Amino acid sequence: MQNNYQVYHRKQDIGKRISLLHREEPLSIGIVANGSVDELIAAIDAYSSKTVWPLVVLMFEDMGRITELQNQFQHVTFIVFSNPVPMGVKVNAMADECYTTYFAITRSDVKIISFDDEALFTLLRRSDRPAALVPMLANRSNEMIPSIQTPMVHDGLIDPVPFFPNTHILPTLYPFFGIGMYDRALFQRLRGFDENIYSDYWQYLDFGIRCWLYGYPIFCHPSFIMGFISRQSVIEDRSSQPGMERCHTKALGIRQINGKNYTRRFGKYTDSHVLRTEVKKRLALYKTDFYQLIDEWKAPEAPR
Repeated sequence: MQNNYQVYHRKQDIGKRISLLHREEPLSIGIVANGSVDELIAAIDAYSSKTVWPLVVLMFEDMGRITELQNQFQHVTFIVFSNPVPMGVKVNAMADECYTTYFAITRSDVKIISFDDEALFTLLRRSDRPAALVPMLANRSNEMIPSIQTPMVHDGLIDPVPFFPNTHILPTLYPFFGIGMYDRALFQRLRGFDENIYSDYWQYLDFGIRCWLYGYPIFCHPSFIMGFISRQSVIEDRSSQPGMERCHTKALGIRQINGKNYTRRFGKYTDSHVLRTEVKKRLALYKTDFYQLIDEWKAPEAPR
C-alpha cells in the first residue's frame, strides 16, 4: 500500500543526533490516537512521565491541531495519516519509521499500570525469540479482561477462545487490539500486518497465526500490564469483513504430513488466488500447521 502519511520528527540536540547515527536505540513507543485531541494530550503527558523511551504518535490529519501538538511536545514524533486506515497499517508505518530494535504499540485511551522493560527485553532476547510480547489488559475498574487467545476452528471458521491471564508468562495467539511490544526486524521479516485485510481484528489474527506457524511465539507477560481508562466492556469486532478469507487461507490452506507441507482447499473461506500465489510460494516457511498448533497448545493455566 502506498504511504498516505507524513512524519514530523521530534527535535533533538545535535549531540544526540550524532550519537544515534552510530547506535540503535532499544525501544520506541507508538501511541495510536483515539478520541479527542485533549485526551491525546493527556495521554502524551502520562506516557512522558512514565517512560524514558522515545514517543511516536499515530493520528489522522482531520483530528487537527497538529502544529499545536508539535510545539507543545517537541520531544515527540508525529506520524499523521491523510485518511482513516486500519490499525495494522498504522503499526506497519511505526515499524518503518521508528528505527529502534523494538517498538511498543499502545493507545491514547490506555494507561500504563506496569511496564518492566528490562524483563521484557530479557524475554525478547531468548533463544526461542518471540515475535511479540503483549500485556495483561484491565478495564476501567482495574479488572482483568480475557485477552489471552487460544487457537480453535468451528465450522470452518477460525474462532479463538479467550481466557483470563494469570501471573505466569502465557502463550497467546495474537496481540489483542494490536497492543504489545514487537521485535522490529522480525516484524518486518514477517511482512507485518496484511494491509489487504480491511479489519483490525482479522489483521491481528492473521499476523499472530503467521508468527506461530512460522515458528515465532507470542507471549503475554505479567510484568506488562495496561489498562483502559474509560472502557468497562472491551469487546472485539469479529464480524465477517473483506479480506478475512486471506487470513483463513494462509492459516488453513496448508497441512503438514510427516514433516512435509502441502497446500489444500479447506472450505468456503478458501481464497484460491492467495492459496496459489502466496501460500504455495511460502510453504517452506511453515514449521507446523494450524491443526497441529491447536493440538499442541498449552492450557492457559499452565506456567510457561
